[in-house]
Amino acid sequence: PVFGSPCLPLDVRSLLKSELREAVTQKCASLVEARGTRVCTSECRDALLGFRDARCYNYLSQSQRLQPRTDMPLHPRAGNALTLTALQGIWYGLYPASGIELVEVKYHSSKSTLVATKLTGNDFVGAGRVTWEISPPSGSEGTSCKVVSSLWQHVYTPRWDACSVEVEDVDHMAVTLHLGHEGKEVISFVRAVLPALLRWDDPLSPTHGFHRSMVICGVDAEDESTSVLEAFFEVLHHTQGTVLLDQLLMLVPFLLMGGWQVGGGGANSALLLLAAFFVVLLIVRLNYLGHLS
Repeated sequence: PVFGSPCLPLDVRSLLKSELREAVTQKCASLVEARGTRVCTSECRDALLGFRDARCYNYLSQSQRLQPRTDMPLHPRAGNALTLTALQGIWYGLYPASGIELVEVKYHSSKSTLVATKLTGNDFVGAGRVTWEISPPSGSEGTSCKVVSSLWQHVYTPRWDACSVEVEDVDHMAVTLHLGHEGKEVISFVRAVLPALLRWDDPLSPTHGFHRSMVICGVDAEDESTSVLEAFFEVLHHTQGTVLLDQLLMLVPFLLMGGWQVGGGGANSALLLLAAFFVVLLIVRLNYLGHLS
């Protein structure tokens, strides 16, 4: 989340639990549940538009500044550091006790541990507290996964329970808590970006079937300007070209100084334009990385 954002994680979660969201589930039930019909009713379309026009709708996509650039295949059981670092970012998780929650996932290289901290909490583990940790295999031991739970509701009495992790891809994973004779609890996660959230096929997702409904009803999930801007930021921050961009940003000040000296120290419109472009790109990168928050 960016400093000064009008919609905090709690606001985003509230939208996903709101009457606007529930209206889509009800009015578009046949489309959401894929009952075979492809007919969009006026009530369904109006509900979709009402949800899309909600104040915090665009903030369903959260900053992924922690997500590194990688095209390498991920280990399905998070069995190496590459996979753990690739999972960094902000995610939506479906918790049995409270439904949809937001968590921020960071890799701590000093401990070789991936740590998930709740941005929104429930009665058992509140916001700002660690919810689970994953470490790669050490020696003969496999991947270490442990979930924090509380013994009593409304009273934080932390205990660590063993779990397992399954990585589907860079945008989907699941943490399973094994309960012995009581079975298991599965916490499914999707990366907190709007397209992934709307396409999430988990039946417990609050937006399950929304993408299908929007396509059939001709409702754009994002307006054109937002889509173009997000595509630009994806290229700017999450491609191999980002490495080259960061290197150029480090070199530009020296190029500007050299050009200024060659020009005799006088004003030069080309240099001023380049300097302005450099400042804009630098601010965009630093802000995305959280250094200006």
